[in-house]
Amino acid sequence: MRIGILDVNIKRGKPGQCWVCKKPIELKELHAVVVLRYGKFQQQAFKLAAAQGRAKSKKAGFKYRRLHLKDCLAVWLIAIHHYRTEARSQRQGRPKGSGQLTQMSDEERLVRYRLVRRRAATLRLIMKEEDDARGRQLILRLRDLNKQLGENEVIEVMSHRSSTEIRLLNEKIVRFVHDQPAGTL
Repeated sequence: MRIGILDVNIKRGKPGQCWVCKKPIELKELHAVVVLRYGKFQQQAFKLAAAQGRAKSKKAGFKYRRLHLKDCLAVWLIAIHHYRTEARSQRQGRPKGSGQLTQMSDEERLVRYRLVRRRAATLRLIMKEEDDARGRQLILRLRDLNKQLGENEVIEVMSHRSSTEIRLLNEKIVRFVHDQPAGTL
C-alpha cells in the first residue's frame, strides 16, 4: 500500500508541529515529511487552488504531514494502514438491486452476459464489414440478439462507445438496410 512520499528533512525556517504528538519540531531538528498528494493529483489540486485564487506558489494544495522520526512516524503509519485497510474491507461494491437492470438469477445473468458479448462482437464485425450481403446477415443476427435480450436490453449510454463510433455504426447499418432488395429484412 502506497501512503505517500517519505522525505527526511531538517527544519530551517521556523519551528513546526508534529502531526501525531502535537509537540513542536525545533529548528535544525531531523524529522519526517510524508507528502500525501503527488503526481497528477497534485497538479489537479494546484489547478483547483489557482481557480479559487488560493495559489500563491506551485505548492498550493500541497498536502503533507510533518512527524518526529523516533516514535510518531511509526505510530502514524500503523494508524493510516489500519484505517485504509478497514475502509477498503467495508466497501463491498454496489448494493444488490440498486442497478438499472432487473433482478436476475445467476443462470439468467450468465445467459445475458453471453448475449451482450455476442452482440458487441457482432457490432464490431458490422463496423469492419464492407460487403453488403454479409452486412445484411450481420444486421439480421444483431436484431435476433436484441430480441433474445428482451426486457434486459443493453443500456446504450453505459456502453463504452464514442459518439463518432456510434455515428459511423449507424451510417453503416442504414447503408446495409437501404441497399437491400425489398422484403429481405
